[in-house]
Amino acid sequence: MNISEEERFHFRLIPAEQIRGGIVCFLFILLIPALVTLASPIMSPYFYAACAIWAVMLIWGIGLGSNPYRSEVAFVLFMGVFGLALAFTCQIAVLKMMYDLAGLTGIGYGASSLGGMVLLFGVFYTLHFRTLQKGAYQSMERKGRVGKGGKAALLYAGIGYAAYYIAVAVIGDLGSFVMGMAGFTVLLVLGIYMAVVFIHRYLFIRQHMDKLKAQYPVLGLPKEQRTAAHLTKMNGGSGQQPAHRTRKKRRGSR
Repeated sequence: MNISEEERFHFRLIPAEQIRGGIVCFLFILLIPALVTLASPIMSPYFYAACAIWAVMLIWGIGLGSNPYRSEVAFVLFMGVFGLALAFTCQIAVLKMMYDLAGLTGIGYGASSLGGMVLLFGVFYTLHFRTLQKGAYQSMERKGRVGKGGKAALLYAGIGYAAYYIAVAVIGDLGSFVMGMAGFTVLLVLGIYMAVVFIHRYLFIRQHMDKLKAQYPVLGLPKEQRTAAHLTKMNGGSGQQPAHRTRKKRRGSR
């Protein structure tokens, strides 16, 4: 079955062997902004919100990691939801630094920060679909590199959001917290980008599962069956081990 370049782009799956390691890495990254909420006062809404997000991703990750060979498609959704979780946890960490650590009191700071995050979602969503329509993703797949448009979007978004927090730091007199807030900006932008790309990829895959299974017949099979299917294919469909070559007896040998 022939597939289009767009389908080939979306059908890229993380190998089952790498899913567990990926889950562990993602959970550690998500822990970075969550640790900020441990600052005094600990028992705050920011702490409970960050813990709830991390616990949900942990439980889901354990479920996927228990049987990664049946979780290749679900892991695409996991990466998208992880992007959302990372963006919101970074936002929670920033609000914690604004109000509990730096002592800001105006509601406008938090509202503008949340508004900026929503705006970034809209910008990345629009850019993602325009890039798909123009075939830019497929072009960079052929070239084996990241497109200039994607780099520019991430760069400008990061610079713009960091500039916002620098301005907030100057106006609100946040002092040393500006570097931490700018650092979480990078993770927040990355999370939004992952959410837009991978959630859409998962929805696309669910709509074209028949084509994906035709291209990847062992999808969802356990490791043992995949190995057996591979051996069967290598042996021409006979399912037998390749015959060993018999040694020719040398003349004069017994």
